[in-house]
Amino acid sequence: MKKVIVVAGTNEGRKLSTFLAENGVEVTAAVATGYGSLVMPDMPFLSVKEGRLSLEEITELIKSYDYIVDATHPYAKIISENVKEAAKRCGKAVMRLVRPSLEYENVLEFSSIEAACAYLNGTEGNIFVTTGSKELLPYSKIENYRERVFVRVLPTAEAIKACSDAGFSATNIICMQGPFSENMNLATMEQINAKFLVTKETGKSGGFQEKIDAARKLGTKVILIGRPCKEEGMTLEEMFIYFQKEFGITQEESLSHFPMFISLKNKKVVVIGGGRIATRRVQVLIRYGAELVVIAACQSESIKLLAGENKLTLIERNYLPGDLNGAFMAIAATDDRDVNEKVCNDARKEGIPVNVCDRKELCDFYFPAIFENGEVTGGLISKDGSNHKAAKETAARIREFLKNRREQT
Repeated sequence: MKKVIVVAGTNEGRKLSTFLAENGVEVTAAVATGYGSLVMPDMPFLSVKEGRLSLEEITELIKSYDYIVDATHPYAKIISENVKEAAKRCGKAVMRLVRPSLEYENVLEFSSIEAACAYLNGTEGNIFVTTGSKELLPYSKIENYRERVFVRVLPTAEAIKACSDAGFSATNIICMQGPFSENMNLATMEQINAKFLVTKETGKSGGFQEKIDAARKLGTKVILIGRPCKEEGMTLEEMFIYFQKEFGITQEESLSHFPMFISLKNKKVVVIGGGRIATRRVQVLIRYGAELVVIAACQSESIKLLAGENKLTLIERNYLPGDLNGAFMAIAATDDRDVNEKVCNDARKEGIPVNVCDRKELCDFYFPAIFENGEVTGGLISKDGSNHKAAKETAARIREFLKNRREQT
């Protein structure tokens, strides 16, 4: 039987390993820490290899496996490069399991923790650090860091030692095991009076959205450490499909959304929000003849320009009950989750289809990636609406194909 090794360090790695084992595929999950081993289920067909491995050790380990999956953290650059090099030495291919990025606004983004710390050194106020225990030393360069900087790490001896080695006292070390809800993040930041939140863009499964939402409610400035690079690979859902085909795994599955084209000509569409995401939605809807109403206290220049050209109605205030009266469709695209949820609830009461920009589970419909060619119009979404990148890239390939075909005729 063919075997799979998953170099795991993420929830996705654990889920993929579990999925394969549940379906009778022999899989080894390689994890770096005791915590990583602890969260792996004890089940047939799944074995766990625990410990930090050198390049040579990884090379030796993967030799006997037919499939190699790199499911390490988006920021674990060194281990990911070592897996790739080890596979190259063995003449094998690596499949990268990628974590889709989330859309975000109103953050200060830096390319490294060092750059973020240089900025924070010139500020005042407490700092809530959620970037892990492996890169704490740069924070010790911040003036009065022992008083200002609070770090949240896993409750492991290794993490606590890293904090101590970096000079943090027990009063500024928060040892907790996630996942963390928005309310938990809110309570923590309130408790330490955090003026700044430092986080990595860890995606949906990494609790990124819950941290951002909590920070916005408190007015805490978000310092984002951007991902090291844009990665190519497969999402967890795509990995499931790939291995289903490879091992003949069959699963009955119902599709989440029915693809349907409707006319928006002269139909009232209400967009709540005036930022980057709302602007994108407006620019698409305007092309299809919708009667647009945008409600937002602050708006992008593009929305103001369209209002000035009488292409939409702009109401410059926050959302109020009754704003959806007579609407054919509603879009909630603010940077406040509570407001978006309120719009969703109001729309449901009125029987109005609604799209909520940051909560796919609340969406009645999705915005597809659109491709057009003469009289043909098509739209794509991923299977469950969560992988915008896959839909966007597939639509781009279709556009290129249609363009080449048109040029040949």
